Amino acid sequence: MAEITWQEKAWDRISRVFFHPGTGLVYDYITADDPEERFFHLPSVEEISLSFPNPCGWSTGMEDCALNGGFLLDLLRLRGETDTDFARLAAAGLIRCGNVHGKPGFVARGLSPYDGRSCYGNSSRDQFTLATYGMWRFLTGYPSPDAGLKRDGEAFLRSVAEYCRRTVTPSNAYNLLRLDGKPAIVSTMWHCTPHEAMRLPMIYGIAADVTGESCYCEWMRHYAAAGLEQTLTMDPEADWWDMPVIQMQLSLNFFRESGIAPELYEGIREAMRMAASIAETRLMPLLEEAEAFDGDWAALYDNWRYLPMKATPETIAPDGSSALFGGLSYLNPVFRERYAHPNAILRGIGNYLATIALCNEHPCPDALTARVDKILGNIDISRCAGVGILPLLYGYTSILFHQTQLQGEKK
Repeated sequence: MAEITWQEKAWDRISRVFFHPGTGLVYDYITADDPEERFFHLPSVEEISLSFPNPCGWSTGMEDCALNGGFLLDLLRLRGETDTDFARLAAAGLIRCGNVHGKPGFVARGLSPYDGRSCYGNSSRDQFTLATYGMWRFLTGYPSPDAGLKRDGEAFLRSVAEYCRRTVTPSNAYNLLRLDGKPAIVSTMWHCTPHEAMRLPMIYGIAADVTGESCYCEWMRHYAAAGLEQTLTMDPEADWWDMPVIQMQLSLNFFRESGIAPELYEGIREAMRMAASIAETRLMPLLEEAEAFDGDWAALYDNWRYLPMKATPETIAPDGSSALFGGLSYLNPVFRERYAHPNAILRGIGNYLATIALCNEHPCPDALTARVDKILGNIDISRCAGVGILPLLYGYTSILFHQTQLQGEKK
């Protein structure tokens, strides 16, 4: 009998443990091995309605469901598991994040499994980026989504683009805003840093690519050239971490693969090469860290309600007299390193691998893939309690998928 690979153990963990079939979403961590108790820590409907402990749901276990859903939909494509009930559930879950709250196009971070609709009011660039990219993959990379889901997916992408068009304006300082209409943290979509500059044009470009409607293409062209120019000013020596790098690369990859703005093609390729180089440079010390790690890769998370909480620095007034932003408190539960650190290592390895995989001109050496495989083969992925194994599996699968593609092109 063949030994089960770490990849299949990871997939089983993601699809069976972190995925909630009632909402169609992947949650961030578990606090119990018992399947019935694994999500007992998730915020109550009342806590969510009061924006407790913060309007983003940071550290509560439903902080990144939309982001996770984007990775998941593309991972299903790479695995060749697109025409399945599971894929349809995942796509429908992501679509609900964009409309269940009554403000179509606002991408909620996640939905409460207790009522299927309650959500925190502060989203982020990251949620919008991954949700739209994943839905683009679902609609263009899957063989034949059923008619109803295809219609709903297109409506989702339209609504996100139109929400951005209404909201991301000079009068709002190009901010996505919260559901209550007040400014949001981590939500500026223009006049932002280089790794964020292609997010907004990507959202408009995806709507144009999927619907064929010219207005979205016009909106995309208003920002794309300037966004790429800013992206190319990135500093490769800066203190990069994995989440910005992969999201920058995904935004660029949409333009490369879709061909929607051919005049930008050479600049896109250059930026993608830079991103891949950054990723490989950052990956090496992370692999050394993984090889040296002697803690518990499977440590269960604590219920966030028992953790110390810190005010988010950006919300504290210069004189220290207040720690409110838009009238709300952004207290953030602080995870213990014993489980946050190993999860961050696995997530980072995956995000850097995916960033490299997407750049055909920066192939991943076979020796590097073998090294990663050896490290992960020594970890009991089937017990990991953090969702870092989702981008991990996504990145590794991306490497294998693109290696196969390149080999096919050479024949």
